[in-house]
Amino acid sequence: MAEREPIGVIGAGWVGLVTATCLAELGHEVVCRDIVAEKVEALGRGELPIHEPGLDELLARNRERLRFTTDMAELREHASLLFCCVDTPPTYSGDADLSRVERVLEELGPSRDHALVMKSTVPVGTGRSIARRSGELGYVSNPEFLREGTAVEDFLHPERVVVGTGPESAAFGERVEALYLPLETTVVRTDVASAEMIKLASNAFLATKISFINEIANVSEELGADVVEVARGMGLDSRIGPKFLQAGIGYGGSCLAGEETVLARRGGCTWLAPLEALFDQLREEHRADRGATVIEPEGLEVLSWREQTVAPEFLPVAAATRRPFEGDLLEVRTKMGRRLRCTPDHPFVVSDGDGGAPAVKLARELTADDWLPIAQGSASMTSTASDARELDAPTLDSSELDPCELGASKLDTGELDTLTAVRSGQVDADDVIVRPVPAQLAAVGEASADERAIALAHPRGPTVRTHDILRSGALRLEEARRLGLSLEGATLGTARNGTYVPSAIEADEAFWRVVGLYLAEGHCSVEVTERGVRHRLQWSFHPSKEAHLVREVADYWKRYGVKATVSQRPTTKAVVVSSRLLARWWTECLGLGRNCYEQRIPDLAWRQPLALRRALLAGLWLGDGSWSYVAGGPSVVLEWGTASRELADGVLRMLGDLGIVARLKVGRTAKSTVDNYWLVIAGAAQVERALFLVDERERDRVRASLARQHKRIAPTGYRRDAQGSAWARVTGTRDVPSPGAVYSLEVPGAETFVTTGGLVTHNCFPKDVSALKQLAGNSGYHFQLLTAVIEVNELQKRRTIGKLQKHLGPLVGKQIALLGVAFKPSTDDVREATALVLAARLQAEGADVRVYDPVASANAIDMLGGAQICESALDALDGADAAVLVTEWPEFRELDWAGQAKQRMRTALVVDGRNFLDPSALTDAGFSYEGVGR
Repeated sequence: MAEREPIGVIGAGWVGLVTATCLAELGHEVVCRDIVAEKVEALGRGELPIHEPGLDELLARNRERLRFTTDMAELREHASLLFCCVDTPPTYSGDADLSRVERVLEELGPSRDHALVMKSTVPVGTGRSIARRSGELGYVSNPEFLREGTAVEDFLHPERVVVGTGPESAAFGERVEALYLPLETTVVRTDVASAEMIKLASNAFLATKISFINEIANVSEELGADVVEVARGMGLDSRIGPKFLQAGIGYGGSCLAGEETVLARRGGCTWLAPLEALFDQLREEHRADRGATVIEPEGLEVLSWREQTVAPEFLPVAAATRRPFEGDLLEVRTKMGRRLRCTPDHPFVVSDGDGGAPAVKLARELTADDWLPIAQGSASMTSTASDARELDAPTLDSSELDPCELGASKLDTGELDTLTAVRSGQVDADDVIVRPVPAQLAAVGEASADERAIALAHPRGPTVRTHDILRSGALRLEEARRLGLSLEGATLGTARNGTYVPSAIEADEAFWRVVGLYLAEGHCSVEVTERGVRHRLQWSFHPSKEAHLVREVADYWKRYGVKATVSQRPTTKAVVVSSRLLARWWTECLGLGRNCYEQRIPDLAWRQPLALRRALLAGLWLGDGSWSYVAGGPSVVLEWGTASRELADGVLRMLGDLGIVARLKVGRTAKSTVDNYWLVIAGAAQVERALFLVDERERDRVRASLARQHKRIAPTGYRRDAQGSAWARVTGTRDVPSPGAVYSLEVPGAETFVTTGGLVTHNCFPKDVSALKQLAGNSGYHFQLLTAVIEVNELQKRRTIGKLQKHLGPLVGKQIALLGVAFKPSTDDVREATALVLAARLQAEGADVRVYDPVASANAIDMLGGAQICESALDALDGADAAVLVTEWPEFRELDWAGQAKQRMRTALVVDGRNFLDPSALTDAGFSYEGVGR
């Protein structure tokens, strides 16, 4: 193993965390620094802000070698190799925003003892620029080639490692190379610029392969070919290879953060899922590679909303996508507290406050004048005929059990099957004891000798075993199965003297109220004792004020003959049911949480009639909710709180099913270490609709108070339109860090889907969809490699910078004159103008930019940054080190280049971006001339 090296990592984002944790795994002492104090504190507790398979195990295993800080000085003192892993998002001009890198350089300052090891994705030339400006600081280019979902594997088993240095930092480069020696991979030692180019060129080539095969797919459709076979045949050519030849739909523009949720349905199963979890589930079902970006699911529907209808509806999903995203997301906030994190270009359905016709706007364009729809009303939970299937109880021999069936075997009769805890493997069948009803127990004695010999294999023989069963009234589950006994009406346990539970529980209002009370006041504890593992379900209430709720839970279980112990404690009065079988069924099959942080609406609840969903919400609100007067009355609000984001999301949606729009508040109490979520129901009409959430003994007081209101005021920032659709006003947007990957859905027909908290969002737009529609027009098929022409055009702008640098060297402090701003002569239109991009890039290189256009300068003032607007071409050329002709105005050709122009300029250099001027004449006049392709 290589010698241990103290390492510093700057930035605790996706790349930074993987780098820091994997270097610690290789045995190095690592300090990771981030400017967000809350993130640093959470990491110190072992809590990861991102989901990356295997990263949590590495973090836990290497806690002693890995620590986190906000102090750059601590980093400098700890290590001399400092890995830079900060974000470099694109700017308006398309260049990488290096402001975070610049900030790192400022904080580090000059030091001959330290080297900045660049992991961030930066443009070619960044290292040379940093080395020139910070000569005393070492610099190593060490680009990352990590893929989300396999980042740990990619780091610890890389296909290659690239290390680029200049001569002055060669020693630092050798130390960086030594860090990777245990990985036994190829190390590419090269110069800085080449290392930077390897990263960018690799990404570009992979993108080219993807685009190419997608275009082949389009042509294959037209000609009747099979792109899968085409790709397979191509991939067998060793010069091409099979990777990245999987054709896809090509989505990948606007998207949502993976934590945002959708209500999904397939067949008989409905569940609330974060987009990230849904995509991972689909990927596993399709056996897709971890790097898959597009999946076309079969039979999957999500809750959607159409402008013409009030209630939401389930509609098929054509595609689910995932793509990496660097830079900040936008968090869209509404008056009712709903928040949604998305890319800045994500589209939303919007309306105005006066009920105007809906339109579509991008997230970055949203203002406080916009209103977003909130899904209200209950969608039908009945699947389409093609997806419907019976949920018959599988046999005990079933090797595969659909997760949708866990906890529910006879929904048509309203019964829930506790034996699913056995069928799903949560409880070993050998551990389960059955107490059948008397008629079935008698059948044991009536069985033939041969039947008992097979079914009741026992060391003391089947006869003795038969007497034991008849005397005790109990037998093993496997014995009952082999005898063919019916378990209807039977009770089940895992210990002879333990708690027995019924084999079937009726899913009635009483059951769902008890579930609601558990969501509010319950938890499941697991205790290891000398006699085994003990599982307890517990409901905890106020020691004196909630005796009626204690009785309700205790009486419910006693109704089924389940032993429920009531214990009085100093701060609580608790109802406890001790049963491994019931606890595993409750938490693993129904999907209820083990503690307040894990609680969620069980999947089964989404399929219940509204009356039963009301019962669940009533129990939940009675346990953790309250009502109070507003400013002493007569207005009333209902409030409820939880520490579980998933539960809050589910309750918001379920209230919406009942036509109730709650306001969401997020914050922390004095001693809380996590966010808490409070739901508030306000407005007389809504409170009256939600009275079922209030204790029966208090409802008359609430009604009386509401009756005293002279004017009924609706919640602010919320309205219903003439069709009955609900809308919430946008309060603003703010930048938030990206989790590294974003997700999208395509729902044809509605073009929308309902996401977190019931907020409606538009389908995600493919990247550059507006530009491509304009390019393609309204007819015919257009080969999409035309987009490559656009890319080449953008690259030409960068080539202009290179031509200037070839003659002038670094552009810091150089005076550059741009002749022309309009995108073409004889117009003042500056849309898509090349000059805007050039001005931004030149200023980013440190140049001073002077601009002249005969008519268009005024239109571009606000888009040219710090560029100076000149009154004439000669004024722009005054003291210039170079002139760049951008727009072919006739007056530029007529300019006295050999006389006044040359006299005004500091350096006789012209870059003719339009091949508009006479190169021979300029060369004869003593100018250095650069054209395009000349």
